[in-house]
Amino acid sequence: MVVNFEALIERIRQRFGEEAVRRVLEGVEEAVRRDPKLTRFGALLVVAGELGYLRSEGDARPSLRIGELVGGLRSVTVAGRLLGLKGPIERGGKRMLVLRVADGSGSVDVVAWGQAADRVASSGVGVGDAVRISNARSREGTGGEVELHLDEGSRLEVAEVPGLPPLTALVTGFPPPLEGRSLDVIGTVVGLAEERALTVSGKETVVRDALISVGGRLVELTVWSRHLEGSSQLEPWTEFLITSVRYRDGGLSTSSRTCVSPLSRSAPSEALGPLRVLSSRPNGTYLLTNGRSYVLSRGKELDRELVFSVVSCRFVREGRHWWMEPGEVEPLEGVEVAEPADVPLGGLKRGMRGVAVTGRLLNVSQLSEVRTPSGRVATVAFWLSDGARSVYCRAWREAAERISSIPEGRAVRLRYVRVEVDRYGGTVVTVDPESDVVELVTEA
Repeated sequence: MVVNFEALIERIRQRFGEEAVRRVLEGVEEAVRRDPKLTRFGALLVVAGELGYLRSEGDARPSLRIGELVGGLRSVTVAGRLLGLKGPIERGGKRMLVLRVADGSGSVDVVAWGQAADRVASSGVGVGDAVRISNARSREGTGGEVELHLDEGSRLEVAEVPGLPPLTALVTGFPPPLEGRSLDVIGTVVGLAEERALTVSGKETVVRDALISVGGRLVELTVWSRHLEGSSQLEPWTEFLITSVRYRDGGLSTSSRTCVSPLSRSAPSEALGPLRVLSSRPNGTYLLTNGRSYVLSRGKELDRELVFSVVSCRFVREGRHWWMEPGEVEPLEGVEVAEPADVPLGGLKRGMRGVAVTGRLLNVSQLSEVRTPSGRVATVAFWLSDGARSVYCRAWREAAERISSIPEGRAVRLRYVRVEVDRYGGTVVTVDPESDVVELVTEA
């Protein structure tokens, strides 16, 4: 039985009378005043639970939609589809198992402890199964998101859940990125960088960066070994369901709740889609696009404007950039590949990488040289304006020379740039040597 605000109020009225309803509604309004982030339905669950009006009637317990969960609830029942499972594992001397469950209204991390973890592990439940969780408790996690916790009195079982969307409908494409919030994605690993050691809070840990294609959009995933037992399980050209990752500074990062489930093998042509050559450089490198992302390529000669499918390739991480090194390619006839839409200057956010912007050059500085760890390199600073906003930019090496050759006031398109923030919190667009600088011809 799924309940909403009105249905739960009516249930309380029938069992406990009008006076109980009055007390609950007064408590709801007071709870919302104390915490404006709390919805009225969430406040109803908290207040009615505290007053004892959500006690079970025999075996009948109200089933909540995941999107309606708030912290502080007891005897919670939800139904959904299992997106991920990890464990049992030992954490702080306790045995735990992590799950991710979704029902179409939202997703929630579920943590089973002790005997509950063992029961879930031995139940045979798997990713994609419809499950019902009963007698759970909810609380807010460290990031402010609600979690469900299972102990000895809780239950998780495979169940028939009418109207529950299929797995592919619960995780489709790349969801709107919300800084610091948990996301679930289905993506194909196209590149894996070497492991690197980091020291966090005085302890050394291992991190590995992966490049994944989510519906053709390339995004970097930082995999922490303390979150996944052996990041080597991420194999190139394999499609994975990756749950409860965090979006930060233009990329994704695993969390302690992340679960990784392999789905199927994926060919490069499937993961990347058709590619078009946009430009070439004297050093034999190229800028490509698949319509969703820009791609740097090297190691194989490609004709300008060629549209092709990749039969084989590998991605290599060097410095800040991922390079595709094609093997066998197949030219495609009659296939058009559009470029990704430019990001408006007002929509630039810290951490954006490999994006394009357009505007007019203003206040271009003199071309100069600065000392870097790799020697003295050319650089130029300028402002880019689209009429609504101006942003500070800095170009390096060949890109700096190209910018300095264009008269001020001319419109340009900068492709494959990245967005940073200076020490004062201001937006800075960095134009790397790998970026494209295109002067736009405007009608008089």
